[in-house]
Amino acid sequence: MRTSYSRFLRALALTLALALLMPFSAVAEDLASLTVGITVTPDIQLRPLELNQRDMVSVMDMVYEGLFTIDDNYQPQPELAYSYSFISNNQRIEVVLRDDVTFHNGKKLTAHDVVATLDYMYKLAGFDKDLNSDVALANRGLYYSTFYSIKSWEATSEHTVLFTLRRASYGSLYSLVFPILPAEEVDKEMPSGTGPYKYDGYEPESILWLTANTKWWKRVPKIRNIRVNIYDNAEAVLTAFDLQQVDAAMTRSINASRYSGSLNSFSLQARTRQLEALLINRAFSVFKSDNDGKNLVREAISYAINRSELISSTYQGMASVAYTPIPMGTWLSNETTINDKYDPLMAAALLDSAGYKMADDGKRYKDGKPFPTMYLLVYDEPGSSVRTNAANKIKEQLAAVGIPVIVSTKSRDYTITKLKSGDYSLALVAFNFDINPDPGFTLTSTASCNYTRYRSDNMNDLLTQLRKAATPDEYRYTMNLIQDQFEQDIPYLPLYWRAGALLSRTAFTNARDIRELELLRGTESFGQ
Repeated sequence: MRTSYSRFLRALALTLALALLMPFSAVAEDLASLTVGITVTPDIQLRPLELNQRDMVSVMDMVYEGLFTIDDNYQPQPELAYSYSFISNNQRIEVVLRDDVTFHNGKKLTAHDVVATLDYMYKLAGFDKDLNSDVALANRGLYYSTFYSIKSWEATSEHTVLFTLRRASYGSLYSLVFPILPAEEVDKEMPSGTGPYKYDGYEPESILWLTANTKWWKRVPKIRNIRVNIYDNAEAVLTAFDLQQVDAAMTRSINASRYSGSLNSFSLQARTRQLEALLINRAFSVFKSDNDGKNLVREAISYAINRSELISSTYQGMASVAYTPIPMGTWLSNETTINDKYDPLMAAALLDSAGYKMADDGKRYKDGKPFPTMYLLVYDEPGSSVRTNAANKIKEQLAAVGIPVIVSTKSRDYTITKLKSGDYSLALVAFNFDINPDPGFTLTSTASCNYTRYRSDNMNDLLTQLRKAATPDEYRYTMNLIQDQFEQDIPYLPLYWRAGALLSRTAFTNARDIRELELLRGTESFGQ
């Protein structure tokens, strides 16, 4: 939605303006150190390939670098890769490494380090040649999805790595952002990296110190030291920020909304890859498609949902609206599909057209039978009831147009069982997208997360085409067509992307796209 992205740009402009008004001590030239508050569990180990705690992953992003990085437009760009080329009919990628990169331990980066890193990642994931694994998802390592795109890898020279692809697509570059470690340290805790900062001390459950890498292959950061204060819960982080014990804080707590509009600090929304969506089971009698693949009741629901109200009332603004599975404001977003369809009068008219007429008792009937009561299946994250609260708001919005709903909150495992069996009518769920923006896992006819029983030959063909698009232009063009098809078919209803917050009292980053897992991105080049 253009207005949402415009608000983001205005917020960024305000942040920069505030930076100009800050005391001289907060100006970039004088900001020599930064203290950041994060939440992690006491049992955390600083193994960058195995981490699964988002705040610490953002910290590690300052220490390690990948072959590629993702820019402010969410497009892959070479980082430790000097150049790359698709060869062998696009079935392979040849990557030439930079020859001026040194690890923090003084060792020069070579192709053998890349191979050793990948070998260890593959071992962690426990995959066989068909990508089957007995290892639990949570234990496969942070970057196990790399192998959905990459089939094999080898060092063909000291600075050249050859990748054989499972998907001959430009999108495979997204899979090459994993941190490169020295071959002899891949299985060590706190291994050396190549990034702008290096370890300078660590007290488990308390403090991690980073210091600028004076031998970095780019310009040495002006912010020379980062102190990371470690807390075991989100409220402790916010309390530390209130007491000015930290300069910045990372959080997903909805309570962070209280800092919005503050004159003493600013809050930058950090987008995540968690898409909240309303699933409408097409196998359910009321939702079955006609010969043209349409269904007026499904369409009516799409007009009855007020996304902005859900975000403001349930998430206190800590989410951004979604209309397709592609985030707005990125290079792949199809702006023509970003339309707020909220129109309860249209929803009511569509229900009328479907034969469900409103009676004097306030209920809808078709052929003398009342509109069937829908059960909205939902599960909550541990320690939170926010998704159930959102489901109850959806219940109110659907009731306003004459669709009766009962919210049924169950465990996540129970919900997934029902989704897989098709034994549900409506469900409010979260899709956790990979760094690769390919939405096929929710859309192809045989996709593992196609819980709505959506079937479209056109969509299947487009996703096949996407996975063969070897140039940026081809990839973007096809992704735009996928979004057009999505808007036409409405396979499910994307509602919003969950958001976190980066709280700060001083400007320390020049990144435009603030996103989870990379919340400190831009610190290394701030003031340069």
